Amino acid sequence: MTETHSGGSEPARLSLLVRGSLAVVGVLAFAALIWRLSDVLLLFFGAVVVAVILRSSAELIERHSPIRTPWSLVLAGTAILLLFILFFFLLGWQLAGEVSSLVQRFPHMLAELGNRLGVDDLPQRVGEQASSFLGRAGTAGKIASYTSVLLGVLANILLVLVAGIYLAARAQRYWRGILKLAPPRWRERATNALDNSGRALRLWLLGQLISMAVVGALVTIGLYLIGMPSALALGFLAGLSEFVPIVGPILSAVPALLLAQSEGQNTIFWVLGLYVAVQQIESNLIMPLVQRETVDVPPVLTLFAILALGALFGPLGVLLGTPLTVVLYGLVIQLYLRDTLGEDVSPPGGGAN
Repeated sequence: MTETHSGGSEPARLSLLVRGSLAVVGVLAFAALIWRLSDVLLLFFGAVVVAVILRSSAELIERHSPIRTPWSLVLAGTAILLLFILFFFLLGWQLAGEVSSLVQRFPHMLAELGNRLGVDDLPQRVGEQASSFLGRAGTAGKIASYTSVLLGVLANILLVLVAGIYLAARAQRYWRGILKLAPPRWRERATNALDNSGRALRLWLLGQLISMAVVGALVTIGLYLIGMPSALALGFLAGLSEFVPIVGPILSAVPALLLAQSEGQNTIFWVLGLYVAVQQIESNLIMPLVQRETVDVPPVLTLFAILALGALFGPLGVLLGTPLTVVLYGLVIQLYLRDTLGEDVSPPGGGAN
């Protein structure tokens, strides 16, 4: 009896071992595939961010007018385009001139800083590091990076914009397709989690837009009052950098401080004080007010997400690190803390489900 039982269990054990081995191989192969396609997935997420901006603008139009999709989406895209055209029509020439002047003076500013620090080849070192970092530009970037890094970046931007428009135009169709990938018994839970994460992403984008506008205006006005050259370009850079929390504001202060060193030692302290004051206003006044209606993600989580994705994927990882963290943070809160562990926590999107 013992031999029969042992003999009968051997095929079962072997079958279980084979299934387990195949499952492990399948998981590893899937992980390897995801890693190989990670840059494409990041570009896709960038298109999702563009689609969220367009859809949110279209929903705002639909809420306050009888216009419905697809015309609300067309009107939203046209309005955003006109705002950019108006901005660059009013300030474009001045901004372009200041940016050009800043770019031309940047090697000299680095060389002057290198002389003070005793590093003779600082501009060359910075240039090599920047080229290496920008070279990690993604799949579309690799197509053109052999001829020009700039062409690769432009290719990525164009790809993201076009894909975002397509996603926004057929949002429900793609949404239903994604949800069909979930097993039927999990579909309602997946719907709630994705809805809340999508809402969290929209609110985060709104909060960042407000913060970017306020910081850019404050830095520009402050630099004009100090008497700094290229105040508009530096303020514009400070506003754009707010899209990448923590890291962006620090990096945006570097060109201003490098330029200030050539204007006199007292100017450096004035510029440094301005950037510190603006960040204090943004952190302690603007963001607490904005986050009452938007999303508050732990700063440490945001910082390490930016650093990790930047190290792995270059500029695209830095740019999309925070919005991707917002979405993943919402999914973890909803699917793991609430639905799995039963914790009484609210999802970042503010949903009740």
